[in-house]
Amino acid sequence: MNLLATQTCIEIHQEIGWTEKRTIETSFEMKLFDDQLIVKEDTYPLTSIFDISYRKKPEKGAMGFLYLHTNRGVRTYYIKEDAYSLVTAYKKLKSERPELR
Repeated sequence: MNLLATQTCIEIHQEIGWTEKRTIETSFEMKLFDDQLIVKEDTYPLTSIFDISYRKKPEKGAMGFLYLHTNRGVRTYYIKEDAYSLVTAYKKLKSERPELR
């Protein structure tokens, strides 16, 4: 297993206290290997992924969305950093391996 690319994703939780509401952000890594994609506890074989895409406004600190299109549906993840390297690495891998098309 060779690590090809990583993407930092954000998880957002809200907590309500006695006098305030807090928004808590935690981050985790999405890791693309040459045979699978690992997101927290979930593992996606590359043969089950149809596409990876993202939308993010160019403003610094803007929240964006990364879309993972799989045979189990579309998963959406929050991102703050451009996902260009992850998407490019996936598309290159897909173009090189006929079983992923």
